Amino acid sequence: MEINSIKDLIDALEGLGEPEEGHTRFFRGHSNAREYKLEPSIYREDNKYYYNEDNIIRDAIVNNPSEFSDKDTLFNTLVKLQHYGYPTRLLDLTTNALVSIYFSVKNNDKYDGEIIIFDIPNEDIKYFDSDTVSVLSALSLRKHNFSTNTHIITLKAKVLCEKANFLYKINKNFNLTNDCLDLKNEIEKHFKSELDLPYDEELIEKFEREIQDADLGTSDDLVEEVYQNRLKEIEEISYIQAFNNTPEISKLLHDIRKDKPSFRSLINHNDLEKVICVKPQLNNNRIIRQQGCFLLFGIDKIKEKKAILNNNWIKKDNNGSKFIIPKKSKENILSELKTFGISQKTLFPELESQAKEILEKYKK
Repeated sequence: MEINSIKDLIDALEGLGEPEEGHTRFFRGHSNAREYKLEPSIYREDNKYYYNEDNIIRDAIVNNPSEFSDKDTLFNTLVKLQHYGYPTRLLDLTTNALVSIYFSVKNNDKYDGEIIIFDIPNEDIKYFDSDTVSVLSALSLRKHNFSTNTHIITLKAKVLCEKANFLYKINKNFNLTNDCLDLKNEIEKHFKSELDLPYDEELIEKFEREIQDADLGTSDDLVEEVYQNRLKEIEEISYIQAFNNTPEISKLLHDIRKDKPSFRSLINHNDLEKVICVKPQLNNNRIIRQQGCFLLFGIDKIKEKKAILNNNWIKKDNNGSKFIIPKKSKENILSELKTFGISQKTLFPELESQAKEILEKYKK
Protein backbone atom coordinates (compact mmCIF):
# COMPACT_ATOMS: atom_id res chain seq x y z
CA MET A 1 0.00 0.00 0.00
CA GLU A 2 1.33 3.44 -0.90
CA ILE A 3 1.33 6.26 1.64
CA ASN A 4 1.44 9.60 -0.19
CA SER A 5 0.08 11.83 2.58
CA ILE A 6 -0.82 11.92 6.26
CA LYS A 7 -4.41 11.21 5.24
CA ASP A 8 -3.25 8.00 3.55
CA LEU A 9 -1.54 7.00 6.78
CA ILE A 10 -4.71 7.63 8.77
CA ASP A 11 -6.72 5.61 6.25
CA ALA A 12 -4.22 2.76 6.49
CA LEU A 13 -4.48 2.68 10.28
CA GLU A 14 -8.26 2.77 10.13
CA GLY A 15 -8.12 -0.15 7.72
CA LEU A 16 -6.04 -2.15 10.17
CA GLY A 17 -8.36 -1.41 13.06
CA GLU A 18 -7.36 -1.58 16.70
CA PRO A 19 -4.76 -4.14 17.87
CA GLU A 20 -6.08 -7.45 19.11
CA GLU A 21 -6.84 -7.64 22.81
CA GLY A 22 -3.65 -8.20 24.77
CA HIS A 23 -1.48 -6.47 22.13
CA THR A 24 0.05 -2.99 21.87
CA ARG A 25 0.89 -1.15 18.64
CA PHE A 26 4.30 0.29 17.79
CA PHE A 27 5.85 1.81 14.69
CA ARG A 28 9.21 2.15 12.95
CA GLY A 29 10.17 4.17 9.89
CA HIS A 30 12.79 3.30 7.26
CA SER A 31 13.88 5.93 4.75
CA ASN A 32 15.15 3.22 2.39
CA ALA A 33 12.61 0.42 2.01
CA ARG A 34 14.84 -1.56 -0.30
CA GLU A 35 17.99 -1.83 1.80
CA TYR A 36 17.10 -1.25 5.45
CA LYS A 37 16.36 -4.34 7.52
CA LEU A 38 14.75 -4.96 10.89
CA GLU A 39 18.01 -5.67 12.65
CA PRO A 40 19.95 -3.88 15.38
CA SER A 41 23.03 -1.98 14.27
CA ILE A 42 25.42 -4.31 16.11
CA TYR A 43 24.46 -7.08 13.66
CA ARG A 44 24.64 -5.20 10.38
CA GLU A 45 26.73 -7.20 7.95
CA ASP A 46 28.72 -4.29 6.54
CA ASN A 47 30.62 -3.80 9.82
CA LYS A 48 30.16 -6.95 11.94
CA TYR A 49 30.46 -4.93 15.14
CA TYR A 50 29.07 -7.86 17.14
CA TYR A 51 32.59 -9.31 17.08
CA ASN A 52 33.73 -6.53 19.43
CA GLU A 53 30.45 -5.54 21.09
CA ASP A 54 31.87 -5.93 24.61
CA ASN A 55 34.97 -3.88 23.76
CA ILE A 56 32.92 -1.09 22.15
CA ILE A 57 30.85 -0.68 25.31
CA ARG A 58 33.84 -0.72 27.65
CA ASP A 59 35.86 1.69 25.49
CA ALA A 60 32.92 4.11 25.36
CA ILE A 61 32.61 4.09 29.15
CA VAL A 62 36.38 4.40 29.72
CA ASN A 63 36.77 7.29 27.27
CA ASN A 64 33.65 9.20 28.38
CA PRO A 65 33.44 8.72 32.17
CA SER A 66 31.37 11.89 32.70
CA GLU A 67 28.58 10.48 30.48
CA PHE A 68 28.13 7.31 32.50
CA SER A 69 27.34 6.64 36.14
CA ASP A 70 27.93 3.60 38.31
CA LYS A 71 24.20 3.77 39.00
CA ASP A 72 23.35 3.24 35.32
CA THR A 73 21.99 -0.19 34.54
CA LEU A 74 23.48 -1.93 31.54
CA PHE A 75 20.24 -1.40 29.63
CA ASN A 76 20.38 2.35 30.36
CA THR A 77 23.97 2.33 29.15
CA LEU A 78 22.87 0.71 25.89
CA VAL A 79 20.15 3.34 25.49
CA LYS A 80 22.70 6.10 25.97
CA LEU A 81 25.08 4.51 23.46
CA GLN A 82 22.22 4.18 20.98
CA HIS A 83 21.47 7.87 21.49
CA TYR A 84 25.03 8.79 20.46
CA GLY A 85 25.11 6.55 17.41
CA TYR A 86 27.00 3.55 18.75
CA PRO A 87 26.00 0.14 17.39
CA THR A 88 23.92 -1.76 19.96
CA ARG A 89 21.47 -4.66 20.13
CA LEU A 90 18.61 -2.17 20.38
CA LEU A 91 16.23 -1.20 17.59
CA ASP A 92 14.23 2.03 17.96
CA LEU A 93 10.44 1.97 17.91
CA THR A 94 7.83 4.61 18.66
CA THR A 95 4.23 4.58 19.82
CA ASN A 96 3.48 7.55 17.52
CA ALA A 97 2.73 6.82 13.85
CA LEU A 98 3.61 10.41 12.85
CA VAL A 99 7.07 10.05 14.36
CA SER A 100 7.64 6.86 12.39
CA ILE A 101 6.62 8.42 9.08
CA TYR A 102 8.99 11.33 9.79
CA PHE A 103 11.89 8.88 9.87
CA SER A 104 10.59 7.32 6.66
CA VAL A 105 10.77 10.61 4.75
CA LYS A 106 13.45 12.74 6.40
CA ASN A 107 16.24 11.73 4.01
CA ASN A 108 17.22 9.36 1.19
CA ASP A 109 15.05 11.08 -1.41
CA LYS A 110 16.39 8.65 -4.00
CA TYR A 111 14.59 5.71 -2.40
CA ASP A 112 11.09 4.81 -1.31
CA GLY A 113 10.49 4.78 2.43
CA GLU A 114 8.57 2.32 4.57
CA ILE A 115 6.54 2.27 7.77
CA ILE A 116 6.62 -0.97 9.76
CA ILE A 117 3.68 -1.48 12.10
CA PHE A 118 4.00 -3.90 15.01
CA ASP A 119 1.26 -5.37 17.18
CA ILE A 120 3.26 -6.90 20.02
CA PRO A 121 1.76 -9.22 22.67
CA ASN A 122 1.80 -7.55 26.06
CA GLU A 123 3.68 -10.48 27.61
CA ASP A 124 6.60 -9.62 25.31
CA ILE A 125 6.64 -5.98 26.43
CA LYS A 126 8.83 -5.35 29.47
CA TYR A 127 9.77 -2.37 31.59
CA PHE A 128 13.39 -1.22 31.72
CA ASP A 129 14.00 -2.86 35.11
CA SER A 130 12.62 -6.33 34.36
CA ASP A 131 14.78 -9.43 34.84
CA THR A 132 14.46 -10.40 31.17
CA VAL A 133 15.80 -7.00 30.13
CA SER A 134 18.77 -7.45 32.49
CA VAL A 135 19.53 -10.90 31.06
CA LEU A 136 19.39 -9.85 27.40
CA SER A 137 21.34 -6.64 28.05
CA ALA A 138 24.11 -8.63 29.73
CA LEU A 139 24.67 -10.58 26.51
CA SER A 140 26.30 -7.44 25.14
CA LEU A 141 29.27 -7.91 27.49
CA ARG A 142 29.93 -11.53 26.48
CA LYS A 143 32.63 -12.39 23.95
CA HIS A 144 31.72 -12.98 20.31
CA ASN A 145 32.04 -16.78 20.70
CA PHE A 146 29.49 -16.97 23.52
CA SER A 147 27.11 -19.88 22.94
CA THR A 148 24.28 -21.69 24.71
CA ASN A 149 25.13 -24.90 22.82
CA THR A 150 28.46 -25.56 24.49
CA HIS A 151 27.25 -27.81 27.30
CA ILE A 152 24.02 -29.23 25.89
CA ILE A 153 25.16 -32.89 25.98
CA THR A 154 26.41 -32.61 29.54
CA LEU A 155 23.23 -30.82 30.61
CA LYS A 156 21.07 -33.57 29.17
CA ALA A 157 23.17 -36.16 30.99
CA LYS A 158 22.62 -34.35 34.27
CA VAL A 159 18.89 -34.25 33.67
CA LEU A 160 18.80 -37.99 33.00
CA CYS A 161 20.70 -38.69 36.19
CA GLU A 162 18.35 -36.54 38.24
CA LYS A 163 15.38 -38.44 36.81
CA ALA A 164 17.09 -41.77 37.49
CA ASN A 165 17.82 -40.72 41.08
CA PHE A 166 14.18 -39.85 41.52
CA LEU A 167 13.08 -43.25 40.24
CA TYR A 168 15.54 -44.99 42.53
CA LYS A 169 14.37 -43.14 45.64
CA ILE A 170 10.63 -43.49 45.12
CA ASN A 171 11.08 -47.18 44.27
CA LYS A 172 11.74 -47.76 47.95
CA ASN A 173 8.15 -46.82 48.79
CA PHE A 174 6.25 -47.60 45.59
CA ASN A 175 6.40 -50.61 43.31
CA LEU A 176 7.49 -48.76 40.17
CA THR A 177 9.86 -50.05 37.52
CA ASN A 178 13.31 -48.53 37.43
CA ASP A 179 14.54 -48.69 33.85
CA CYS A 180 16.82 -45.68 34.19
CA LEU A 181 19.34 -47.03 36.73
CA ASP A 182 21.53 -48.81 34.19
CA LEU A 183 21.53 -45.66 32.08
CA LYS A 184 22.35 -43.57 35.15
CA ASN A 185 25.38 -45.73 35.96
CA GLU A 186 26.57 -45.56 32.37
CA ILE A 187 26.20 -41.77 32.24
CA GLU A 188 28.08 -41.31 35.50
CA LYS A 189 31.10 -43.10 34.05
CA HIS A 190 31.42 -40.44 31.36
CA PHE A 191 30.24 -37.34 33.21
CA LYS A 192 31.22 -38.04 36.81
CA SER A 193 33.15 -34.79 37.21
CA GLU A 194 30.18 -32.82 35.89
CA LEU A 195 27.49 -34.40 38.07
CA ASP A 196 27.89 -32.21 41.11
CA LEU A 197 24.36 -30.83 41.54
CA PRO A 198 22.72 -31.48 44.91
CA TYR A 199 19.55 -33.51 44.60
CA ASP A 200 16.44 -31.81 45.89
CA GLU A 201 14.89 -34.07 48.55
CA GLU A 202 11.84 -31.82 48.62
CA LEU A 203 10.67 -33.30 45.31
CA ILE A 204 10.52 -36.78 46.84
CA GLU A 205 8.60 -35.45 49.83
CA LYS A 206 6.26 -33.56 47.51
CA PHE A 207 5.56 -36.74 45.56
CA GLU A 208 4.80 -38.72 48.72
CA ARG A 209 2.49 -36.00 50.06
CA GLU A 210 0.52 -35.92 46.81
CA ILE A 211 -0.01 -39.67 46.97
CA GLN A 212 -1.07 -39.54 50.62
CA ASP A 213 -3.45 -36.62 50.07
CA ALA A 214 -5.12 -38.07 47.00
CA ASP A 215 -8.70 -39.29 47.35
CA LEU A 216 -7.94 -42.38 45.28
CA GLY A 217 -5.24 -43.58 47.62
CA THR A 218 -2.30 -45.17 45.84
CA SER A 219 -3.98 -46.55 42.73
CA ASP A 220 -1.63 -47.31 39.87
CA ASP A 221 -3.18 -44.66 37.61
CA LEU A 222 -2.82 -41.95 40.21
CA VAL A 223 0.75 -42.88 41.09
CA GLU A 224 1.66 -42.86 37.40
CA GLU A 225 0.10 -39.42 36.86
CA VAL A 226 1.86 -37.88 39.86
CA TYR A 227 5.08 -39.62 38.92
CA GLN A 228 5.02 -38.22 35.37
CA ASN A 229 4.36 -34.72 36.72
CA ARG A 230 7.32 -35.00 39.07
CA LEU A 231 9.60 -36.24 36.30
CA LYS A 232 8.68 -33.22 34.21
CA GLU A 233 9.34 -30.92 37.15
CA ILE A 234 12.68 -32.56 37.84
CA GLU A 235 13.68 -32.22 34.20
CA GLU A 236 12.89 -28.49 34.19
CA ILE A 237 14.55 -27.75 37.53
CA SER A 238 17.67 -29.84 36.98
CA TYR A 239 18.21 -28.45 33.47
CA ILE A 240 17.95 -24.84 34.65
CA GLN A 241 20.27 -25.54 37.60
CA ALA A 242 22.81 -27.26 35.37
CA PHE A 243 22.59 -24.54 32.71
CA ASN A 244 23.22 -21.80 35.27
CA ASN A 245 26.29 -23.63 36.58
CA THR A 246 28.05 -23.70 33.21
CA PRO A 247 31.09 -21.38 32.93
CA GLU A 248 29.59 -19.10 30.27
CA ILE A 249 26.31 -18.58 32.11
CA SER A 250 28.18 -18.02 35.38
CA LYS A 251 29.96 -15.10 33.69
CA LEU A 252 26.65 -13.81 32.37
CA LEU A 253 25.20 -13.97 35.89
CA HIS A 254 28.20 -12.02 37.17
CA ASP A 255 27.40 -9.16 34.77
CA ILE A 256 23.69 -9.24 35.63
CA ARG A 257 24.44 -9.03 39.35
CA LYS A 258 26.31 -5.78 38.86
CA ASP A 259 22.83 -4.30 38.30
CA LYS A 260 20.89 -6.74 40.48
CA PRO A 261 23.05 -8.22 43.27
CA SER A 262 20.29 -10.59 44.43
CA PHE A 263 19.53 -11.98 40.95
CA ARG A 264 18.87 -15.72 41.24
CA SER A 265 20.54 -18.39 39.11
CA LEU A 266 17.37 -19.30 37.26
CA ILE A 267 18.10 -18.28 33.67
CA ASN A 268 16.22 -20.39 31.15
CA HIS A 269 18.23 -20.88 27.95
CA ASN A 270 15.11 -20.04 25.92
CA ASP A 271 15.09 -16.54 27.43
CA LEU A 272 18.41 -15.77 25.75
CA GLU A 273 16.84 -16.35 22.34
CA LYS A 274 14.05 -13.80 22.70
CA VAL A 275 13.31 -10.46 21.13
CA ILE A 276 11.36 -8.24 23.49
CA CYS A 277 9.97 -4.71 23.44
CA VAL A 278 11.27 -2.52 26.26
CA LYS A 279 9.71 0.60 27.73
CA PRO A 280 12.64 2.78 28.85
CA GLN A 281 12.84 5.34 31.62
CA LEU A 282 11.59 8.72 30.44
CA ASN A 283 14.76 10.49 31.54
CA ASN A 284 15.91 11.45 28.06
CA ASN A 285 14.35 14.36 26.17
CA ARG A 286 14.77 12.66 22.82
CA ILE A 287 12.96 9.52 24.00
CA ILE A 288 10.18 11.66 25.48
CA ARG A 289 9.66 13.70 22.31
CA GLN A 290 9.89 10.71 20.00
CA GLN A 291 7.68 8.62 22.30
CA GLY A 292 10.36 6.02 21.96
CA CYS A 293 10.87 2.46 23.08
CA PHE A 294 13.11 -0.36 21.86
CA LEU A 295 13.28 -3.88 20.58
CA LEU A 296 16.02 -5.68 22.52
CA PHE A 297 17.52 -8.64 20.66
CA GLY A 298 18.88 -11.78 22.24
CA ILE A 299 20.90 -14.39 20.34
CA ASP A 300 20.11 -17.42 18.21
CA LYS A 301 22.10 -20.01 20.20
CA ILE A 302 25.41 -18.30 19.34
CA LYS A 303 26.23 -14.64 19.81
CA GLU A 304 27.19 -14.20 16.17
CA LYS A 305 23.52 -14.70 15.24
CA LYS A 306 20.76 -12.41 16.43
CA ALA A 307 17.52 -13.76 17.88
CA ILE A 308 14.72 -14.22 15.36
CA LEU A 309 12.06 -11.53 15.30
CA ASN A 310 8.51 -12.87 15.34
CA ASN A 311 7.07 -11.98 11.93
CA ASN A 312 3.56 -12.39 13.31
CA TRP A 313 4.08 -9.07 15.10
CA ILE A 314 4.35 -7.20 11.78
CA LYS A 315 1.12 -5.95 10.24
CA LYS A 316 0.47 -5.71 6.51
CA ASP A 317 -2.41 -4.15 4.58
CA ASN A 318 -5.45 -6.17 3.53
CA ASN A 319 -3.57 -7.44 0.48
CA GLY A 320 -0.57 -8.55 2.53
CA SER A 321 1.57 -5.68 1.26
CA LYS A 322 3.99 -3.38 3.06
CA PHE A 323 3.27 0.29 3.78
CA ILE A 324 5.50 2.13 1.30
CA ILE A 325 6.14 5.88 1.03
CA PRO A 326 7.09 6.71 -2.60
CA LYS A 327 10.17 8.91 -2.87
CA LYS A 328 8.19 11.53 -4.82
CA SER A 329 5.90 12.04 -1.79
CA LYS A 330 8.57 12.51 0.86
CA GLU A 331 8.90 16.28 0.60
CA ASN A 332 5.14 16.80 0.71
CA ILE A 333 4.77 14.59 3.79
CA LEU A 334 7.60 16.45 5.53
CA SER A 335 5.69 19.70 5.02
CA GLU A 336 2.48 18.15 6.32
CA LEU A 337 4.27 16.85 9.40
CA LYS A 338 5.36 20.37 10.37
CA THR A 339 1.70 21.35 10.72
CA PHE A 340 1.44 18.55 13.30
CA GLY A 341 4.53 19.80 15.14
CA ILE A 342 6.74 16.98 13.88
CA SER A 343 10.16 18.11 12.64
CA GLN A 344 13.89 17.82 13.25
CA LYS A 345 13.63 20.61 15.81
CA THR A 346 10.85 19.02 17.86
CA LEU A 347 12.09 15.42 17.76
CA PHE A 348 15.77 16.16 18.37
CA PRO A 349 15.92 18.68 21.23
CA GLU A 350 19.73 18.78 21.45
CA LEU A 351 21.32 22.07 20.34
CA GLU A 352 23.52 20.49 17.68
CA SER A 353 20.53 18.67 16.18
CA GLN A 354 18.48 21.85 15.87
CA ALA A 355 21.16 23.92 14.15
CA LYS A 356 20.32 22.79 10.60
CA GLU A 357 16.62 23.65 10.81
CA ILE A 358 17.19 26.99 12.55
CA LEU A 359 19.84 28.08 10.03
CA GLU A 360 17.70 26.94 7.09
CA LYS A 361 14.96 29.26 8.33
CA TYR A 362 17.22 32.33 7.95
CA LYS A 363 19.10 31.24 4.85
CA LYS A 364 19.04 33.84 2.02
